[in-house]
Amino acid sequence: MRWLVSVLVAALVPFAGLPAEAQDESVEPFVDAQRWLVLPSRDLSTDTVGPAPSIEALHHTAEALRQELAIRGLSVWQADRASERFEVLGSAPAPEVSQSDIDLWVERSRAAVRYLARADYKAARRELLAAQRLADRAAAELNREAARAQQVLDTCLFMVRAYVETKNDAEARRQARECRHLVPRVEPSAFRHTPEVRELLAEVDREMASEAPGQLEVQSTPPDCLLRINGVDFGRTPVSGVELPTGMYRVQVECEAGQRGRIHRVGIESGANSFVFDAKLERAVRTRPVLHLDYRAREPAASRMEQARQVAAVLDGAALLMLSTPDPGTLRIDLDADGFVPASAWLPLHDGVAEPDDLRRGIDALFDGRSVDFTGPHPIARASWQAEVGPAVAVGAATATVTQAEPERARSVPRPREQRIAGWSLFSLGVASIGASVGLHVWRGTLGDDFTDSPSNLSAAQRWNDARIGVWTTAAFGGAAASAAMPLFLPDRERTPWWGWTLGALGLGLSGYAIYEGVTMTQCPEPYIASASAVESCVARGQEAGRLSLALAGAAPLLTVPLVYLFRPLRTQPSVTVKREGAMVQIRKTF
Repeated sequence: MRWLVSVLVAALVPFAGLPAEAQDESVEPFVDAQRWLVLPSRDLSTDTVGPAPSIEALHHTAEALRQELAIRGLSVWQADRASERFEVLGSAPAPEVSQSDIDLWVERSRAAVRYLARADYKAARRELLAAQRLADRAAAELNREAARAQQVLDTCLFMVRAYVETKNDAEARRQARECRHLVPRVEPSAFRHTPEVRELLAEVDREMASEAPGQLEVQSTPPDCLLRINGVDFGRTPVSGVELPTGMYRVQVECEAGQRGRIHRVGIESGANSFVFDAKLERAVRTRPVLHLDYRAREPAASRMEQARQVAAVLDGAALLMLSTPDPGTLRIDLDADGFVPASAWLPLHDGVAEPDDLRRGIDALFDGRSVDFTGPHPIARASWQAEVGPAVAVGAATATVTQAEPERARSVPRPREQRIAGWSLFSLGVASIGASVGLHVWRGTLGDDFTDSPSNLSAAQRWNDARIGVWTTAAFGGAAASAAMPLFLPDRERTPWWGWTLGALGLGLSGYAIYEGVTMTQCPEPYIASASAVESCVARGQEAGRLSLALAGAAPLLTVPLVYLFRPLRTQPSVTVKREGAMVQIRKTF
């Protein structure tokens, strides 16, 4: 009995180690911690071939690519989340404030002053909060003009007055600090505030001056660009030694006259702080409707990827796939990620859309480190974005057909995370059930010994006979659960791995042993009660039946491994050959 338990343990333990080990060895790049960013890019220059694609069309293709990555078990930035995250950590478009918004803001500020004069503080606070919401959202725009910036500060200080006159000193002081932070380097109107408000503001100014401020240095490429902090003009770059109270500020650097700069949220801490601005990236990056890059002039591929890497760096250093359309019928995908060889793929577009099979082929090539053009009748080797010195420059024998040679180590793609979790949970449950069956089998053997010692004891006979149900039920459930778990957590591979065949052979060995137990099973004469020799034979037969069920339970998941790879939904590779004598269609699949 002990040797059977040892065989079952040896058979099932490899699932916890060998496939996982094989997966870890062959899928080093597929690390859960690495999140992928699919970034559309458009060339809007006048010398492009054909009209530039709409961002909606590129977004549709990007979504299909994200879905393909997710199917492979990779973590992917969703388009809306990536855009929102970049606007928080990177930059956001300058707020759009209409004249009607400004008129409403002015009217609410004046209404608040009238309510304050009548000591109607509840109504005043209502109007001030509504006005303040617009000021907080659009301070970078409202503060661009000195007179309007002063009006923003005045409106904010009206809220301070409401708190002062209702004896809420703590809130009044907090609000005064917020006002100074909202509109730096601007003084309030001389005659619009009560002496208490002016005195509190002066006191807050002294407090903030006594605190350790932050010194901000701003560098830009190119230099001599206008620097605005919360909309207020702070000179032209390079700028250094700008003292600001600690906190978060909206920074804009504007290198083109009349063009509003994107809003960069910059945190200022005590001591030295620096901000580096790249005008090229600023002109290219867009976050509405989705995160993407737009180029008004042609940029080399390496330059585009450098700027795309800056975007990915904002999103926690995401692995990068950049999409572009060199011409209306071609989709280009450039890859740059840790653990991967920089590579590019060119795919055909049909009515502006890439076919799913083409996307899969492109991703397979990129993940294998191959730069391939799939737009022609045969795949062609080309230079990656890193090696390009001009458009469509090939590497070496670039016109040679790409051979679909297998890499030295077959590539493995993990199943989606939810399936892996479900699979390992189900497999663990199956192994536990088989383990319980082993325990019940040993226990039934002990009951059989008691029955053999007292062949006339009907109670002992009943206990021994009933114990078989537990052994068979737990063995059957365990084998079924472990087998059902295999398709859920075994990684996708182009062919059955060596360890799959090894485990399958071990399963065949256990099946052969189960057949042997069934063929050589001891005969159990009827009736066997009260006959010592008959009871001994029947107990031996019961233990043999238990070993048979345990062997089958262990063999089932082992045999399932190679079957999963043989019958998993096939990704075929069709090809068409046309000759003078006729045409032939071939469908290739590696078993």
